[in-house]
Amino acid sequence: MLGHGETRQVQTLSKADIDAAPPGTSPIKILAKLPSVNFQSADPLGINEYSSNISVRSFGQNQLGYTLDGMPLGDMSYGNFNGLHISRATISENIGGVELAQGAGALDTAASSNLGGTIKFSTVDPSRDAGVLAEAGYGSENTYRLFARIDTGDLGNGAHAYVSGARLDQPKWKGNGKTSSWQANAKAIVPLGEATTITAYVAYSDLATDDYMDVSKSIIDRYGYKWDYLRYDWATAVSLAQAYQANPAGDCGTNVYPNGIKCVDDTYYDGTTLRRDYLGYVRLESRITDALTLRIQPYMHHNKGEGTWWYPYSGTPGGAPLFVRSSGYRIQREGVTGSLTYKVGNHELEVGGWYEHNEFMYRRFKYGIASDGSNWGERQWPDSKDVFDRYYDYRYTVNTYQGFAQDTWQVNDRLKINAGFKALDVGVSNDVIYSTIAQASGKIKAKDLFLPQAGFNYMIDPKIELFASYSENISAFGSGPFGTDQATFDANKGNIKPESSQTAEGGFRFHLPHFEGLLSGYHVTFRNRLASFSPCSGIQTCASITSNVGSVNTNGVELAGTYKLMRHVTLFGSYSFTHARYADDTLNGAGEVVLATEGNTVTGVPAHLANAELAYDNGAVFGRFNLGYQSKRDYTYLNDSSVPGRVLADLTLGFRLEDSSPVGKLEVQANVTNLFDKDYIANVGDTNSDLKGTYQGMMVGAPRQVFVTVRKRF
Repeated sequence: MLGHGETRQVQTLSKADIDAAPPGTSPIKILAKLPSVNFQSADPLGINEYSSNISVRSFGQNQLGYTLDGMPLGDMSYGNFNGLHISRATISENIGGVELAQGAGALDTAASSNLGGTIKFSTVDPSRDAGVLAEAGYGSENTYRLFARIDTGDLGNGAHAYVSGARLDQPKWKGNGKTSSWQANAKAIVPLGEATTITAYVAYSDLATDDYMDVSKSIIDRYGYKWDYLRYDWATAVSLAQAYQANPAGDCGTNVYPNGIKCVDDTYYDGTTLRRDYLGYVRLESRITDALTLRIQPYMHHNKGEGTWWYPYSGTPGGAPLFVRSSGYRIQREGVTGSLTYKVGNHELEVGGWYEHNEFMYRRFKYGIASDGSNWGERQWPDSKDVFDRYYDYRYTVNTYQGFAQDTWQVNDRLKINAGFKALDVGVSNDVIYSTIAQASGKIKAKDLFLPQAGFNYMIDPKIELFASYSENISAFGSGPFGTDQATFDANKGNIKPESSQTAEGGFRFHLPHFEGLLSGYHVTFRNRLASFSPCSGIQTCASITSNVGSVNTNGVELAGTYKLMRHVTLFGSYSFTHARYADDTLNGAGEVVLATEGNTVTGVPAHLANAELAYDNGAVFGRFNLGYQSKRDYTYLNDSSVPGRVLADLTLGFRLEDSSPVGKLEVQANVTNLFDKDYIANVGDTNSDLKGTYQGMMVGAPRQVFVTVRKRF
């Protein structure tokens, strides 16, 4: 679990760790017990993508890298332009393990955003024995979930496969609406002789979610933690919009809104997330000689997505006093990864690469609503016939080229040295089909052909190992630099450098009779942080410019360990201290200070994270009790506002019947999340200043939720 023998800081979660969570839980959430990992979500399962977020060592979700069986998942942000969330890429029961590298990750990782860490997910292989795993779960808010996997066993000549499917119906814990999803996965392994194997994986996901609403401290003070969208209360939504439009200058405290609502932005009718994905890969692995191994893996991913929101400030011509604003996404990407590994003497030499071509569409339209709202059903995909206006429509093309070379040298029984580099070249071009806001066409490239990485692992004795590593990385550009007028983009694109990181880390791992432990420290310099500002004074009107606004310095300490208290009982603990500070004031394009950020804490980053987990498993009865602590988090760049720390507890209890009777191979598991029903703020977002508590970019965490699952193996 703690990276035995690795030259980098690496931890893994096993299949048992994943299975202990409520079925359907995002494996991203399960990583939260590892040091320096901060995960937040308004959803108890962590699968609501709009409200879920992870950070590692002060780097945000879109500054990490993610892969599934070596297939790139992009930066996993909401409205992703180059991948998808792991909860859609595979069903949770099909995940066999998760590896977290808190630094930049291995050189062979197919990612162009991994400034601050990589997360590698792996799927389980089909069983060589035929069988069926069936699972049914029920829980709080009338949540239900069904899962089944059929293993074919040996199909002849060693070929074996599985097909699986899952259905989730999860009503929201506050407000109205739900998450509804259908998923299907299939995997096959086909040996081609003794030295070659083909592995194929395909997945389908159809996700529809009524999201939780962003809130502010003042909204929570006025209405409480369970305040949400108005879904199903069409009359109040109409009255709210009409009152605002009759007197838009009045709004808060002046207008008379229905049901005691104070401001037009205190609530909206609804917001939804719709995603449909098809993806798959084929991997060829061949031992060409005893010393030479080839791996090549082509893959594809097609995505269709919409994010809808009911707009109350103006209405549909000839219809309701609201309209639906929908952001549409389309991804069509194909790529290939590959490597050659050659073993000679005490050296393992590896070269490889990654190529991806990605066509991405991003547009935002206005869709009309009938006066009675009858033309919009639950979690409905927008219909083009309802479009009455457009905001913008863009087409991006992203070509990614990455190569790497490395040598792992086992100097002797105690010392291992790893060194190499990668080259990254990512070009992003934009074609503006239509836009009512400043947006440029053109191309911008992030390129660095020498990003080194080196490390060593030294076994001081069989019980203690010392490791250290250094790595450099850059991140590809997204759509940000194009958000300006054409002249400004053309004049400034050569001055923008890609964000970059330099990471140095090292520590000790301990392998004692009843204890496995880790003590490590690190330093990260994050350079060329990007932000968009106006280069002119407030009385002028000009386009924004995306600029490099300085650096972030992060130092930290990470501890983790597992202690075997007695037979069947283990205690896991982790702690991390993160000191992340902005190294510069934030300047606009004219070189003027717009935010005095030098020395301030990075937003959203708790200084202290700690977890403790007590586990029992004797084969028949099992259970886990987890406590997770995090300290306060500043959410403004000026550090004038924060949310308090909190402690959350989760509980798992269950039993297994393994005999051969009709009820044998049966398992019952109960999970309780947020055991002590703590009220807390999960996601915080970030803003310049929030002295009045009106920043509406927060998400409230879920209260206590209970789920019971029954599994049967045939």
